[in-house]
Amino acid sequence: MKRSAGPTPTLRRLPPVRRNGTPLLDHLAECLELSRRGAKNLLDERLVFVNGRRIWMARHLLQTRDVVELLPTATVRTAPAAPIRLLVDDSLFVVADKPPQLLTTGERSLETRLREQLGVPALRAVHRLDKDTSGCVLLAKDDATRRALVAQFAAGSVRKLYHALIAGNLPEPQMEIRAAVDNLTAVSRVRQVSFQSAPPRCAHVTVLIETGRTHQIRIHLQHVGAPVLGDRQYFSSRSAAFSAVPRQMLHAHELRFNHPTGGRPVVAVSPLPPDFRQWLRHLRLT
Repeated sequence: MKRSAGPTPTLRRLPPVRRNGTPLLDHLAECLELSRRGAKNLLDERLVFVNGRRIWMARHLLQTRDVVELLPTATVRTAPAAPIRLLVDDSLFVVADKPPQLLTTGERSLETRLREQLGVPALRAVHRLDKDTSGCVLLAKDDATRRALVAQFAAGSVRKLYHALIAGNLPEPQMEIRAAVDNLTAVSRVRQVSFQSAPPRCAHVTVLIETGRTHQIRIHLQHVGAPVLGDRQYFSSRSAAFSAVPRQMLHAHELRFNHPTGGRPVVAVSPLPPDFRQWLRHLRLT
């Protein structure tokens, strides 16, 4: 008598692919919060399917229409997230070095991870960075401190310096952009650090913002014809020349504010993250 092989395991569908040309290894690592080595192990064990076909090539390029699925197995584990690096750790607040691909607030966010990491349930973000943007984020350990720090942001006394990689070159090496954002005054001071004038033209810039409107830097750079590389919302038609850029290349490098008690200056500096430095080299902007 023929013995039944048992039910076929149900494949676990991963979140949609966000960008054409995304390597399968990168998509697995991001969706499952794995190291690249951990993601490669899944491929080596033949546990990954793309559009119903078993795929084990790490460099297999995905399209947004592709369906990526994972064969359930007891050996698959989500790697514990690495601790968030603290740039400043004060009794009243911290400045964290937010990695890319992490929300500032909400479920499984920078805020919730730091609450657990530091054992401070009352910890709350004072401001936010976009999910793709890396760098300095200020979080308060109690409500009174948060109110005092929010007041500094509202008064425009907090200094915020960013690095960005852009498509094209700036019209001038240094410029001030004053285009309104959401019908509100917005001021960005931009300086071109390095550039490539040969196609595809690109540049490395720093941006000092005097106001903190939503998406201000991204909107202002798009306004002058030099959108941030990897920006899926404000990028121009030239995005095809940089389709391999994995995320929005914007980094909150420096944050300056006054201590909520006593008023002494506090300065936090976040080094450029590895992917940003990699693309600086790849685009020959170093």
